[in-house]
Amino acid sequence: MSNKVVSFIVAVAVIGIAVVFWNKRNGDSLTSKTEMTTDISKKVGMKVKPQELHKDILRQIAYGKEPVCGITPEDAERELERRTGNEIEIDKRPSDVKKLPFEIVKLISKSPASLAGIQPKKAMNELVRRYLSIDLTDADDVNSSVLLEALNHRGEQKAIDDWAKNEDAEAVEAFLKEEADRDPSSVANFAIGLKKFSSEHDLAMNYMDRFATHAQGDAFDNPDEEKSYKELIEAVKKLKQ
Repeated sequence: MSNKVVSFIVAVAVIGIAVVFWNKRNGDSLTSKTEMTTDISKKVGMKVKPQELHKDILRQIAYGKEPVCGITPEDAERELERRTGNEIEIDKRPSDVKKLPFEIVKLISKSPASLAGIQPKKAMNELVRRYLSIDLTDADDVNSSVLLEALNHRGEQKAIDDWAKNEDAEAVEAFLKEEADRDPSSVANFAIGLKKFSSEHDLAMNYMDRFATHAQGDAFDNPDEEKSYKELIEAVKKLKQ
């Protein structure tokens, strides 16, 4: 076999190997990009579709200027028009706040009235529950007794680990801080205090003390709730000593 033939065979082999490696590398890259896109879609709530939402929520999105969970005001408007004259199952019952994504729960918490059968206060309580990674009661309300129990369990590592896994962690915290600064009596103040208790103690005490000294007279649904609140305040005072 001549040197030219050998050289040609070697060249073809080298090109073939190069093509295989190039395809593999780009195939891996394509797979990574696909996985990345899927992950991003999950994080921004792209799986939420207009037809999966109650019309009260859709109206709020339609009235707004920004997309919510990937649903634009135009998307919401089109879905509302599609339902005109037609009653669908999702509009017949209240939505489950625990199953709604963060951006929609936030939307409800800022609403002046209930949306999809969910009160703004209940939506705020749900954000606090997620923020603190607590599930200490079957009650819907995150009241003083629940916060007191959470305070007694503030050092649990599991809650910290659960919080770290929350994809909406930073967004929830930013919103709660905004609400805490806007309203000193908001439960958001105490939630931030609990979360920051070990990492930023002085800041945490400022938030909890602000909540403790700004109770609203109509905040208590019954005498037991007022009693729990007073016990909570006493617990905060002991922490400050």
